[in-house]
Amino acid sequence: MQRKTKNIISIVIVLLLCGSLVFTGYLSNKSLNNNMPNMSQNGSEPPKMPNGNNEGEPPEKPDGDNNMGNPPEMPNSNGDMERMGGQLENNADNNYVYLILFGIESLTLSMIVLYLIMSGFNKKSVKETFANKDKIVIYILGIIILTSGFTFTANLIVNQKNLNNAGINMEADDKEDVVLDESNILTSNTINLSNQKTDVTITSSGIYTFSGDFSNSIIVDAEGEDVKIILDGVTITNEKTAAIIGLNANKITIILNEGTTNTLTDGGNSNYDGCIYSEAELVFEGEGKLIVNGNQNEGEGIATEAMNMTFNGGTYIVTSNDDGLNAGGDGATITINEGTFYINASGDGIDSNKDAVINGGTIFVIGSATGGNAGIDTDKGYTINGGVVVALGSDMLEAPKESSNQKVIAFTLNNAVSKNTLVTLMKDDEEIISFEAPKSFKTIIISTKTLEKGEYELYTGGNNSGSLENGIYQNSDYSKGEKVLINNEDIFKINETINLFGNKR
Repeated sequence: MQRKTKNIISIVIVLLLCGSLVFTGYLSNKSLNNNMPNMSQNGSEPPKMPNGNNEGEPPEKPDGDNNMGNPPEMPNSNGDMERMGGQLENNADNNYVYLILFGIESLTLSMIVLYLIMSGFNKKSVKETFANKDKIVIYILGIIILTSGFTFTANLIVNQKNLNNAGINMEADDKEDVVLDESNILTSNTINLSNQKTDVTITSSGIYTFSGDFSNSIIVDAEGEDVKIILDGVTITNEKTAAIIGLNANKITIILNEGTTNTLTDGGNSNYDGCIYSEAELVFEGEGKLIVNGNQNEGEGIATEAMNMTFNGGTYIVTSNDDGLNAGGDGATITINEGTFYINASGDGIDSNKDAVINGGTIFVIGSATGGNAGIDTDKGYTINGGVVVALGSDMLEAPKESSNQKVIAFTLNNAVSKNTLVTLMKDDEEIISFEAPKSFKTIIISTKTLEKGEYELYTGGNNSGSLENGIYQNSDYSKGEKVLINNEDIFKINETINLFGNKR
């Protein structure tokens, strides 16, 4: 073959290899982008509650007993993070494949380019080109250097582009600055929200009674004032931000009128990231029911920004895409004096960046079924002084302080308990508490006034003919199931105020 023809063929091969490197980079970029987890939910509809009940009540069990249901599971943002982790692992596997392709192409390209250079574009034969060992060594070293350079450069370009794309996706997860309409200032103290078309704003102290259906926000912007909001059978569904927003006040008291059910649902991805969000102190009172559907992206059910939150009565059904109750910012105290609580969170059930105090009430709370979440999570500890408490979590367990006035028994189980499994704590043949959860859990905190020194057993399964109300069986009549073993022990002795069983505490 003539030298000119060889030169042309060699140059064509070099160009094809360069094109192959570019095409491989394109495929790599496309594959990684298709699998890149998009953290943004902007523009998406808030998750729907799979609940046929117009008032947001817990769905009925198959036997039709209206009192035997639990609120449905909310979409799990932690589960989304888990799936994102799996996607990133798949991306890493794909990256290895393309790295090998880059290496093969770079190796071939390097061999041909170096040969052409050393042979003077085929002016020398192969024998003349590699006439001595030094030239062979130079050739091999050159191939290694060029191959490494080509491969590294190609991967750097592709990965940098994907990091940039990931950065765009992550930035999209930032909370949106929602523009509130504070032009509709309330002049009446009795408001039928069905007649309101925009946000309503309270700017002065007083008692304001709300009823009716609404698709915007109740805003409190009353600097230094005490404001009382009476919910008298309201349904608020705001697809963009919080249903109630406390921008400015000394204290906001929300009163649930006896005999009423009030349903609040938020949505979107706003910086007011609770269905009820307040930058003022929050107090809850009354004998009515409040259903809170925290549907915002990574949003809480009820949240304050470094302000105290106190409950003095009422019934609360809270589901959320992150924490159920949250005192964020620099922290504040969450205090529960009375009330009935069913909190089903996709983050922590009760979370305070400061502390919490439970003095009474009946509390059933479960955090996310994925790792890193607890039924109760505080930065500076919490105390249980009374009431009935069942707090369930995935793998975190924060026990109450020793200064608590009511005995506590806490378990970190060997294995997770599956959702909808009956769990019962017994002392001899006396049932202490029996409950079911809508998702799996591995940590249990139980506190009731009936706990005393003695030996206890924990059971799963069996039967309970009582009525399941907000996660806990009432009028309970339990038939024993299977004993739970923790570290090969099935008898748990209570000797102290706080009693812990299990390895990871």
